[in-house]
Amino acid sequence: METRGLATPPEARAAQASGVSGAPPGGSPGEAPSARGVVLQGLLALGGLAALVLLVVMLGDGLNPLVLAGVGAILLWPIRAHKAGRAMLLAIGAVVAVYMVRTLAGVLAPFVGVFVLAYLLNPAVNWAERRWNVPRWASTATLTFVAVGAFAAVLLLLVPAFVGQIESLAASALGLVADFPQWVGRTSALDPLEEAGLIEREALVTDLGTFLPQQIQSVAGSLPALVGSLTKSVGALIGVVTIAALLPVVLYYSLKDYAELRDGLVKLFPRYRGDRTYLTRIAHVVGSYLRGQLTISAISALLVGIPAALFGLPFSLLLGLLAGLLNMVPSLGSILTYVFGISLMLLFGTLGDVAIVIGILAGQAIVEQSLLTPNIMSQQVGLHPVVVMLSLFVFSAFFGLVGFIIAVPMTALLASAVEAYREAFVLDIAAGEEPVIVTPEAA
Repeated sequence: METRGLATPPEARAAQASGVSGAPPGGSPGEAPSARGVVLQGLLALGGLAALVLLVVMLGDGLNPLVLAGVGAILLWPIRAHKAGRAMLLAIGAVVAVYMVRTLAGVLAPFVGVFVLAYLLNPAVNWAERRWNVPRWASTATLTFVAVGAFAAVLLLLVPAFVGQIESLAASALGLVADFPQWVGRTSALDPLEEAGLIEREALVTDLGTFLPQQIQSVAGSLPALVGSLTKSVGALIGVVTIAALLPVVLYYSLKDYAELRDGLVKLFPRYRGDRTYLTRIAHVVGSYLRGQLTISAISALLVGIPAALFGLPFSLLLGLLAGLLNMVPSLGSILTYVFGISLMLLFGTLGDVAIVIGILAGQAIVEQSLLTPNIMSQQVGLHPVVVMLSLFVFSAFFGLVGFIIAVPMTALLASAVEAYREAFVLDIAAGEEPVIVTPEAA
C-alpha cells in the first residue's frame, strides 16, 4: 500500500526527531515493562541497599575500606553505561587511590624519591648516549655509583657535624631560656612598662622562674621517649636497612629503563582531546624548575656555608644548609634565611658577626640573581611576586612542607591551563541574535 502521500502527525514527527519510538529498546510494541515490575525492582534495590548499610553499621571499624569500595563498585556496575554511574565509579576510584596512598605513604616514599631522582638524571644519560654513544647501562651504572657515593659522603661527613651543631644550638638555647628570668630582673628595657603599672617585675621573675624549668624538663624528658619510639621496633629498623640496601638497585633499573616506566605511568592518566600531550607540558615545567632550583640551592648552600665557616661564625654549617633548603621556597625562603641568620648571630654571636652574616647573605643573593638564575633556570615560570607568595601559603595549607616546594611549578601549570582555556573560550553576542558560545572542545 502506498503511504508516501500521507501526512505525518505532529506528535509522530516530534517522536521521530527525538529518536523515540513506541517500542521499548530491545523489544517490540506492547512489551513495555509494567508498573508493577518497575516497583518490584525498585523495592529489591532499596532492600539490598538497606541490607548493605546494616552490615556496614554492624561491622563498624572492622570493615576494610577496600571491601566497601568493592561492594559499591559491584552495586554500580550494572549502570556503568550511564554518566551518573560512571561518575560514581570514578569517585570511588579516586577515594580508593587517596586511601591507598595514605596507607602506603611510608613504603612508597623511598621509591617515589628514587624515581624522581631518575627523572632528574635521565637527561644526562640521554645526552651521554646521544653525544658519545655511551651504552645506557654504562652511564646509568656510573650515575648510580656517583649518587650513592655522594649520599654516603653526606651521611659520613655532614650529618655528624650537622647533628653536633644542632645539639650545641639546643644546649645554648636551653641555657638562654634558663637565664631569661635573671635577664628580666636586671634589664632596663622593662622599666617603662613597670613605671606604667603594666607589669610587676618581681612577680614576673618568680612566675618565669617556676614555669620555664618545668617546660625545659618536659622537653628534655620527651626526647629519650621519642628516640626510643623510633628505634624500639626491630622489624622497622630491619625494614629501613633493607630499603636502603635496595635503593641503589632500584635507582639503576629505574634510570636504565626510564622510558618504559615513563610510558607505563603515562598510560595511567586520562586522555584529553584524544591524547596525553598535556603531560609533556607538565613534565617540562616541573622538570626544568626542579633541576634548576636544586642546582641553585646547592650552590647557595656552598656560597653561605663556606664563607661563614671561614669567618668563624657560630653554627656556620647549620646556616649554610638552612640557606640551601630555604632557597627551594621562592621569595619567602630568602627572607626566612635573613631572619634566622641575624637572630642566630644576635643570640650567640656579636654585632660584628651580624654584619658579616648580612654581607654573606647579600653577596649570595647578588650572585644568585645575576648569574645563577639567568644561566641555570631554563624555564621561567613568569608569575607575579604576589601570586607566588599567595601560592606558597595556599599550597602549604594543603600539603605542608611539600606544598612550599611544589607551589610555584603547580601554579605555573594552573596559570597556563587557565590562559589556554580563556583564549579558546569566546562569547559573541550580536544584536538581535542568540549568544554563540565557542568552547575549547568546539574550537
